[in-house]
Amino acid sequence: MTRQGIALQDRFNRPLMFVLRLAAAVDADPKGALIAAVRQAGARIVELTLADVADNDVLMDMTLLTTGDEQLAAVRQAVATVAGVRLVNITDCALESHRGGACQMVSRSPIASNTDLRVVYTPGVARVCRAIQKDPALARTYTNVANKVAIVTNGTAILGLGDIGPLAGLPVMEGKAAIFWEFVKISAEPVLINTKDPDEFVNIMEKLAIGFGAIQVEDVAAPECFQITRELDRRLPIPVMHDDQHGTATICLAGLFSALRKTGKKMHELTVAISGAGAAGTAIADMLYTAGVADVVLTDSVGVIHRGRTQRMNADKHALAERTNRDNIQGTLADAMKGRQVFIGVSQPNIVTKDMVRSMAKDPIVFALANPVSEITVSDAYEAGAAVAADGRMMNNALAYPGIFRGALDCGTTIITVEMCLAAASALADIVPAGEFLPDMMDPRTHQTVTEAVIAAAGPGTALVK
Repeated sequence: MTRQGIALQDRFNRPLMFVLRLAAAVDADPKGALIAAVRQAGARIVELTLADVADNDVLMDMTLLTTGDEQLAAVRQAVATVAGVRLVNITDCALESHRGGACQMVSRSPIASNTDLRVVYTPGVARVCRAIQKDPALARTYTNVANKVAIVTNGTAILGLGDIGPLAGLPVMEGKAAIFWEFVKISAEPVLINTKDPDEFVNIMEKLAIGFGAIQVEDVAAPECFQITRELDRRLPIPVMHDDQHGTATICLAGLFSALRKTGKKMHELTVAISGAGAAGTAIADMLYTAGVADVVLTDSVGVIHRGRTQRMNADKHALAERTNRDNIQGTLADAMKGRQVFIGVSQPNIVTKDMVRSMAKDPIVFALANPVSEITVSDAYEAGAAVAADGRMMNNALAYPGIFRGALDCGTTIITVEMCLAAASALADIVPAGEFLPDMMDPRTHQTVTEAVIAAAGPGTALVK
């Protein structure tokens, strides 16, 4: 990612932004004391601006980054010690950005007069309805179906928050919809399905799917997500992709392509340890094998997934054990990492130590992708000898899924294939700027490149879900 593309939150390792409205006496000059107090509290000031001048007060807005509510409380206490300064209010930038929702439906046809209304709506719209009734394929021409993606969730695995329900997860879905529009001009609509029953989920979405050109399954917990994605893909004549599985796997492969070019390692010689055997870990393992990786071992909270294990296994993990772990090793995550050339974490924070990285093969590749806190920090991984290290902020799914869906919609495919995801990953690695790890997500060329790669790879191929 280019320097100008790095978020300030990531650069300063303080993820939350707030704006403090402060009042000071007109004849006072407290800026120096304020800055010192806030820095002492550990926050990072982004901007300090004059907001207004009243009869007796000067109003200032201080934008700052913090590690969380505890540090924000420390800032409040610090500001209170500055003579002549009063805290008026605090704006939470995350909450404010979602006030009224992060996305909305807007008209593509202007209605400036009753004449316009008669064309866009009745009586003119009846002609469109009759045309589609006569030939349903015309819906792709005369409605938004061909450019509309359903972002569907039941809220059982929302980011790092877990099972918080579909309504609490709606801001994430709206954020995804905003990304779709801003990056590739796809009209994406959150669809909340209030059930944990995978069969009911599939049945509901199957009935709603007629109004969409593609489906992105989002933040649904494993193992139910496997069944849901598999069944929707089987039943529906439109592309279905689970971003937590296949989007994550595509970005991991893109990062691996990039890392191999930096290290000189060969894909077919790689041995990989993955922490996390849920949706993301399973899809990553399958994608790596398809790309030619020699051997992959996965672990969960119990330990290594291996043939013959009985503790906390299910049908999907038994199937995973059959197609991974070539030598059927057993033990802990530490055992799985010994001698391996690559570590990929999609699990829990702070579970990998420097010694575990040191136990790997020489010059290992470390992708610690747990959010919001990774399995090991990038700096610690490098200190332990990693040749390439990255975390979830550096390897964001939004590098891949907008272009994948744009390409799938534009070429009219009914499925998103393994070949499309492989092409997307390779294309991302091909456009990495010199000295960087992955392309800049804010660069429109990134998503255009993925789109073109997906279209080129479209055609008969292997479905993502079977």
